[in-house]
Amino acid sequence: MIEAKDIKAFGYRIGIDEIGITTAEPFDQALAKYKKQRTKELFTDRQHRHLEDTKHFYNVRIKFPEARSIIAACQCYLTNEKTNLSEPGDPHGLIARYTWRNYYKGLKNRLRELAHFIKEKTGASFRVYSNGPVAEKPIAVRSGIGYYGKHSVVVNQTFGSWIVLGEIITDIEIEPDKALDINCGQCEKCIDACPTRAIVAPYIIDRRRCIQELTNWYGVLPDDIAEVWGNRLYGCTVCQDVCPVNSKVAVRLPSTDLGSVGSSISLLDILNMSESKYRQKYPDNQITARWINFKAIQRNALVCLGNIKDKQTLPILERFSKSNDGVFTKTAHWAIGKIRNA
Repeated sequence: MIEAKDIKAFGYRIGIDEIGITTAEPFDQALAKYKKQRTKELFTDRQHRHLEDTKHFYNVRIKFPEARSIIAACQCYLTNEKTNLSEPGDPHGLIARYTWRNYYKGLKNRLRELAHFIKEKTGASFRVYSNGPVAEKPIAVRSGIGYYGKHSVVVNQTFGSWIVLGEIITDIEIEPDKALDINCGQCEKCIDACPTRAIVAPYIIDRRRCIQELTNWYGVLPDDIAEVWGNRLYGCTVCQDVCPVNSKVAVRLPSTDLGSVGSSISLLDILNMSESKYRQKYPDNQITARWINFKAIQRNALVCLGNIKDKQTLPILERFSKSNDGVFTKTAHWAIGKIRNA
């Protein structure tokens, strides 16, 4: 037998920021919400890798019938670093803050250490995930790690939504924590700030308009979305940037250096490199994970150049405008038009 307080004490000692515990009961309400949103056509045609097996995603006992408890954890990634490394003649595309490094893997390594500690004490079996095939947000909410913001991101009381999530699923009974009885009240700053109006109602995201989602969707972006895309190469955090809770979070040193790619990447480099070179240069990070579409990343780079409007980048845009790929051709022509009409 092991008590929750002993699990948390060890977890905090090895650097995990916060830990909550819940049961392994299915997340039926979350599944029902997901199914309802699917019927409203709020998703792109890109199949999310974790939702290929929806039943397992929302019920960990499908593949781990003995599961009794879930130990949820979060790691804060808010650091005080320059967000755009562009230099004259070398425009950069922004990388979303949560993937400047592989914070997921950093947290997963700590959770493995915690799981082995529990196993030594109890002989328990376990599964460890971070950014894995389980319903991480519902787990975090039910375990008291945080509550849903109206942008559908989990908000922690100490670290805001600047967190990645992870879990240990185990076959032993551990006293669960209570979910937080907190919400955003009347605040709708995230809804108002979303550049594409993708937050169509509190807690409901139209992923067909969400820049975070679209950075890994391959196709021609609608003009109204491309116009407000800015210089984002991967991801978007506008809804988090404006959150009042997040403004109170203290910056810190990075909790890991695994998979470090930095806050921005040279757009010309991205457009001049092959996919194999891209994956070799930025290993062990989400931006080169197997599910990432490199052609979407290059499409994003073309959109960024159109919004930056640097005439020195016209030659590479001209090259892509003659591509055999229709998405590249149309996007490059759009970017060229933006620069020439500036």
